[in-house]
Amino acid sequence: MILDELVLQNVGTFSGRHTITMTPKSKTKPVVLVGGLNGAGKTTVLEAIHLALYGALAQPNGRRAGGYENYLVGLTHRGASAKSISAVELEFRAFQQGKEHVYRISRRWGGAKAPGRESLDVEVDGRLDRALTSTWSEHVETFLPRGIAGLFFFDGEQIEALADLEKSREVLASALSALLGLDLVDRLATDLSVLRRRHRTNQIPESLRSEVEAKRELVTRARQLEEGTVEALARARVELERADKERSEARSDYQSRGGEVAETRAETEKAADALRAALTQVDDDLRAEASDAAPLLLVTDLLHEVESRAADESTSSNRRAVADVLAQRDDSVLTVLRNSGAGDNVLTAIATFMQQDRAERNQNVDVEDITGLGRPDSIRVLRETALPSSRRRIGELVERRRGIREELDQIDRVLVAMPDPESLEEVRRALDEASDRYVRAETKVTTLDEELAVRRAERAKVDADYERILEKYAQANLALEDDTRIVEHVDKVRATLESLQVAAKKRYLGRIGEYVLEALHRLLRKNKLVTAVQIDPDTYTVELTGPGGKPLPANQLSAGERQLLAVSLLWGLARASGQPLPVVVDTPLGRLDGEHREHLIERYFPFASHQVVLLSTDTEIDEQAFRRIKKHVGRSYCLDYDHDSASTSVRSGYFWE
Repeated sequence: MILDELVLQNVGTFSGRHTITMTPKSKTKPVVLVGGLNGAGKTTVLEAIHLALYGALAQPNGRRAGGYENYLVGLTHRGASAKSISAVELEFRAFQQGKEHVYRISRRWGGAKAPGRESLDVEVDGRLDRALTSTWSEHVETFLPRGIAGLFFFDGEQIEALADLEKSREVLASALSALLGLDLVDRLATDLSVLRRRHRTNQIPESLRSEVEAKRELVTRARQLEEGTVEALARARVELERADKERSEARSDYQSRGGEVAETRAETEKAADALRAALTQVDDDLRAEASDAAPLLLVTDLLHEVESRAADESTSSNRRAVADVLAQRDDSVLTVLRNSGAGDNVLTAIATFMQQDRAERNQNVDVEDITGLGRPDSIRVLRETALPSSRRRIGELVERRRGIREELDQIDRVLVAMPDPESLEEVRRALDEASDRYVRAETKVTTLDEELAVRRAERAKVDADYERILEKYAQANLALEDDTRIVEHVDKVRATLESLQVAAKKRYLGRIGEYVLEALHRLLRKNKLVTAVQIDPDTYTVELTGPGGKPLPANQLSAGERQLLAVSLLWGLARASGQPLPVVVDTPLGRLDGEHREHLIERYFPFASHQVVLLSTDTEIDEQAFRRIKKHVGRSYCLDYDHDSASTSVRSGYFWE
């Protein structure tokens, strides 16, 4: 199997449509390196591959809560519009019946009507296959069983979990069950137990039958109660889905009729009242200005003329006063000169001079006093100071009034466009009722979930009681030879199945241990640190042997060595599966030190599979590590997250390319 192309559309941090080509360029360059800082969308890439392949059956993660549809809504890019479509598309090649086929899986969801409703299309060799689309969840198990997907598509957290050998037992148990098909063996053993119980019941003597029948009635009653609760829970879940749909439809109807806008009517009316009050205040301020000096702004030219006339009148008045003073002074001077005996020629010359001087000074002294202002200063102050200030204030008030008026007109238009609250009463009531039904349905589902847990516990108890009484009296009361033979053969078959399971586990776990040891020797810098790896077939505990055949407790390994052991477990299980599948690893290096990272980069990634997709930060595969692995890298990309648009874009080349 080879992953060729992954398309992300409005998914996670990816806004719009982004395509990542993953086809390895050559056998010597199997690595596809995808870099990105934390939060840029690396985990979304791994999650999208799981989602494309398995849909609702994909491995759960932190975002899987509240059902598959809610998960898809939560996976949608936050900045996408309500009408936009989100999609995950995966194209890959795989061999089926000896022939290579190209598959393209497209999962789409979104839109205003059903944001969480998914549509699936499966194309084979470029043609839509509707039959395969309807059975895809079963068909995908033929070349990539869901039980072993975690061995090939995993992240750093899974490596961290496997580094804890207690948790690794669960992974080994589930992986081995999927690889060997042990779940079928367990189902067969359960069916044999039912057959054994049926025949043992027929062999109970009459004296004990009443007691067994009473226990059987309790078992039947407990089973009926459990089945009834299961059916009620199924009906309740259907009711919950229906109530959720009705609530969504009622909310959409309420929104389409302007319900959310109408809810802001009170705030809008309050804003309109505030604007009207501000408009009234501005009008009052304008009237106050109009009652002061502002009207004189209409006669500024006339004021200028009045000022000029007042200046002329003031000058004329001043000259007349000077002329009177000079006449008195000239008379006094002539009198003094006569008394002093000045000659007539001198007196005549001086008198003529003084008369001519007074005549020159008395020019323009006959301006009539019309304004009565005396001086033009008051008019000048009014024209140059008071009126410009008034003009500025009036201009500001007029501009402010215009802005308030425009804002008030806009709010009035919004109020006019708002629906009448009474007209929304019916749809609002429908939304409230739909919400109430949803809450009641959700509460009912929760209650029935709890009741089902109680019913199952009760059934397990009466089943155990029934088994004990059958076991207690079966051997002593076997009467019919055929039934006895059947019971004996069932016991033999069960014992054989158990032996088969143990033998298969031992043989397969021995091979897995060899693969894990080989991987460890490749990865650990201390080649003699671990000499053998055994996996207990009963507890699935990984047991390490050190030099000299001595047990090597896992707690004696460093954190980095335990992580390399976890990688070795995954590598060994993947090799044991015999499936030629690609490996996709998200944030793979964890807390490894420099030398352990070098071993993982140089000895694991290039050889883990024919196709290895690495999702790494710039601190995990840094510039130095990139130089070492570059010769094995066929394609490289960088996920760039833009905080302004809150979206990620994909560009070719790693951080330092």
